[in-house]
Amino acid sequence: MASASIARQRLLTTTAADRADHADRAVRAPAAVPVEARAHEVTRPSRSRKLARDWGSGGAIAGMDARQLRDQARHLERDLDLADNALNVLVQNTVGSGIDVLASPRLPGQAINRDLALQLDDLWDEWWDRPEVTQTHDYGACQQLLARSWFRDGDVFYQDLIGFVPGLAHGSGVPYSIEMLEADLVPLEFSDPSRNILQGVERNAWGRPVAFHVYKQHPGDPSGNRLETKRVSADFMHCIANLSRLHQVRGLSVFASSMSRFEDVKDYEESERIAAKVAASMTFQIKKGEGSMFGGADGLGGRVLMQDGAPVRELRMAPGAIFDDLLPGESIESLSSDRPNPNAATWRKEQLRAAAGGIGVSYSSLSLDYNGTYSAQRQELVEKWGSYLMLAERFIAMSIRPQRQRFIEACVLAGKVKLPRGWTLRHLAASTYVRPVMPWIDPLKEAYAKGEAEDRGWVSPQQNILQYGNNPIDVLRQREDWQQQAAEIAPTAPNTSAEARAQVLGSLTRDLSRSE
Repeated sequence: MASASIARQRLLTTTAADRADHADRAVRAPAAVPVEARAHEVTRPSRSRKLARDWGSGGAIAGMDARQLRDQARHLERDLDLADNALNVLVQNTVGSGIDVLASPRLPGQAINRDLALQLDDLWDEWWDRPEVTQTHDYGACQQLLARSWFRDGDVFYQDLIGFVPGLAHGSGVPYSIEMLEADLVPLEFSDPSRNILQGVERNAWGRPVAFHVYKQHPGDPSGNRLETKRVSADFMHCIANLSRLHQVRGLSVFASSMSRFEDVKDYEESERIAAKVAASMTFQIKKGEGSMFGGADGLGGRVLMQDGAPVRELRMAPGAIFDDLLPGESIESLSSDRPNPNAATWRKEQLRAAAGGIGVSYSSLSLDYNGTYSAQRQELVEKWGSYLMLAERFIAMSIRPQRQRFIEACVLAGKVKLPRGWTLRHLAASTYVRPVMPWIDPLKEAYAKGEAEDRGWVSPQQNILQYGNNPIDVLRQREDWQQQAAEIAPTAPNTSAEARAQVLGSLTRDLSRSE
């Protein structure tokens, strides 16, 4: 019994100690993390911070907002010169007057077949003049319209028409034309999950477009009340879309993230203009004394000019005017105006600087404000030119390269070009794409740098010529023609091209040293 009592006493003592230890740990230990807690402060909602919600996939967001963004972007283009200029800058630096394509047919590891290249270039120049079904635009204008619609609307479509098409007369000897279609013609609201159709695009199980469902008439036309659709295979129908998320089907306008800022700038400028016009219309006021100073029921001391039974009193402003008919207690006081607002230009500048980044253009080009040093201007140009080149490459991949391949295919099928033995269409379609050239801020420095790079063998003469936007073959022919004409005019003149080049380089070096 004694042993049992001792054991029970020890157990009670140990249990009490354990409970005290657990209580002490509970006091010292942190509270349990609730399920709704956040590790990052930005994810904690408060009165001053709202949490963003997920609106679904990229396709779901495009289905909800693409049409409204497209309509609003077109409204900004029509009514806001800044938005119109932003589109002009994007088109100018992406496609310019038109991305030219120079034929470079060759087998891997071999030289360019010059005869085929000349033949294809001649056919391409002929096709360039009337490449589309309406025969209204040349190929350069087609590129500009496609690129502008791509930026503004978010996406644009074109259809390949090759060979014989009922009712269609091709614009050149090559039986190939394109049909350009606005985004409105592929309905965003047309979806059928049973046929895997989303926003007018029919896809296979892997998400690759296999067909597009297109309105037969533009829904915005006066006669476009018959909204019937037709199915066009993706082998001939192509979409140029501004996609920012994976699995996104339709594109969104480049103004999507900056549209609110543009609207604010538009409203603010309109308010400032109205306020300035109102301030300019108001000139002065008549300040009166107390009411007891005026006698008569008319409040003017009885001194009233009557005309047709109505009181008339006019004080007209004129250069050197003297108001000698003021009543007792009256005085002339000019109205002070705080318009134009001196801070309006600064506010507008900062808003445009932020909006330019969202659209993808440089601030100087958007605002037409070119103040700054040479280094700052060139740094801005170099950084933004990278984004312009990226857009140009995307446009080439989605539009120009597929059209070039179709053009080569049509040339072979029509017998305009004979495919050499062992060649494929891919070898024949090898081409060089001449993109817009980056403008120069200081042509002297840029030309000297390019000449130095060529003399040191870092670049080829063809690369420098292409950066000028010229065809190297044409330049070479023109130089040969010029030398031939010079030899005919002055056959005894010595050949001093090397000496002249050395003199030019020496002059450039001296000019650069003085400018530094």
